[in-house]
Amino acid sequence: MTNFTSKIFGNAISSLNAQQAQIAVTSNNIANVNTPGYSRRLVDVESRGASFTGLAIGNGVQIVGVRRISDLFLERLMRQATTEKHAAQVEHEFLGRVENIYNLTGQGSSIGGALTAFWGGLNDLSANPASIELRSHVLERATDLVQTINNGYNYIANLQNEADQRIRVEINTVNSITKQIAKLNALAQVKEASGSEASEERDQRNRLMEQLGERIGFSALEQADGTVTISLANGFSLVNGANHRALELTQTPTYGNNLPPSLSGPNLTHIVFDYGIEGSPAHIDAGKILAQGGGTIGGLLRLRGVVGPEDQSAFDANGYLVEVASQIESITRNLLTHINDVYNHQIPNPDYDPGDPSSGPEFLPGAFDLNGNSPGPFGFFNFNFDGPGNIGDYSVGNHPGVINYSSIIQVAISDPAQIAAARLQSAPGDNQNLVAMIQLQGQPMTFAVGNFSISNATFAEAYSNSVTYVGNLKSRAKLNEKVSQDNFVSASNKRDEVSAVSLDEEFTNLIKFQRAFQASARMIRAADEIMERIVNLI
Repeated sequence: MTNFTSKIFGNAISSLNAQQAQIAVTSNNIANVNTPGYSRRLVDVESRGASFTGLAIGNGVQIVGVRRISDLFLERLMRQATTEKHAAQVEHEFLGRVENIYNLTGQGSSIGGALTAFWGGLNDLSANPASIELRSHVLERATDLVQTINNGYNYIANLQNEADQRIRVEINTVNSITKQIAKLNALAQVKEASGSEASEERDQRNRLMEQLGERIGFSALEQADGTVTISLANGFSLVNGANHRALELTQTPTYGNNLPPSLSGPNLTHIVFDYGIEGSPAHIDAGKILAQGGGTIGGLLRLRGVVGPEDQSAFDANGYLVEVASQIESITRNLLTHINDVYNHQIPNPDYDPGDPSSGPEFLPGAFDLNGNSPGPFGFFNFNFDGPGNIGDYSVGNHPGVINYSSIIQVAISDPAQIAAARLQSAPGDNQNLVAMIQLQGQPMTFAVGNFSISNATFAEAYSNSVTYVGNLKSRAKLNEKVSQDNFVSASNKRDEVSAVSLDEEFTNLIKFQRAFQASARMIRAADEIMERIVNLI
């Protein structure tokens, strides 16, 4: 005869255990409602099978395990949104600062404004070339122009250095994170090999992968043993099981000799994989791969630029800041060449005989100042340079030690009377040389440095092109930041709908599990009363 009383006791006790487990997990969920990266837990229970003989009443409930509620697709979507958001944020931040030198807000000076003032000063002087006051005004406007160019270029170069320093910090953080993920992989592998889910390790690992996604773009593949493999776009594994591989930083990679410097001089930092042995490195460039991805490092690399063995100068690096610096440098070089070429006007010597050294030079001075003297060899503008090269030769491109001319350009004249306004030595009031210089304002020419080139443009058009370039970059960065932020919020909400703790839901579950526990306890009391009556009947 089936002992139904024992069935009642057994089922009620199994229910008490199951409800206690449900309440314990619910309390843990509530305790971690504000814990970053925590995924809510759920107790999996199932009915115990009925015996094969007698009535199939059932044997109560049993606990299968505690399950971490997550969705791999939503987690991957969240990491991707995080990566895009942080890349957009750092690009928008830096480009907003680049905007400052273009006076787009109407505050402060700009290269365009200084150019306009310089041409205006020349125009005013051409009306009265003998005026010392107007000549002084021209020198002041020229000084403003070169200082604005100096400041603007150096500002961009400093932003590049800042981006480079931030990349160093972020790479060190990346290496620290991947090392921690590898350790959690090892713990998860051991725990899940024993049949338990490594819920805590998975939560911590997911949190670390979100932090990693803030810095670089990567792909994550979960393995059957509970570990996760993290790889870059080219397949290079940063984490594989319990092992991790660090990204390295160097200014002297083995894949290139005499790599070009930064905009200000020192070499840029290269992010590399080292496949060599100790004392004999063998570097492979990782910067170009990371620059194609997201995260702060991807954004910083796109801003700062990445150089390779094929690059010859600081302006060959492919980056937003380098492009802006190239456009400023192109204006500087045209000032040093076209302005100086016209200012140092020369005429053929009618007595010149190539076979007779006593016939004099091939060309004679064709421009003169108030004292009847011709300009020096430097022209109107020169630059401050003490390095190797032909000292005294101020032609652009003849100085191997010069990285850029924008940070060293200066006005070559200090005395207003020395401005060579005339082309007639006997006529101090002549303005022909000034008129020729002024005509350069509207003369189409080529502006080209590094990867930047624009043809048939005036100085004003070249500057306007630079303003448009920066404005478009800033506008696009602002839009990207907004879109990426919206995508991040959407991905976060979707992930939280599945994995996050809802206090309303947990309170509801708590009441449900409490009532089930009370009912199970009441069932034990009922079974006890039945047993007592049976015993009394006997």
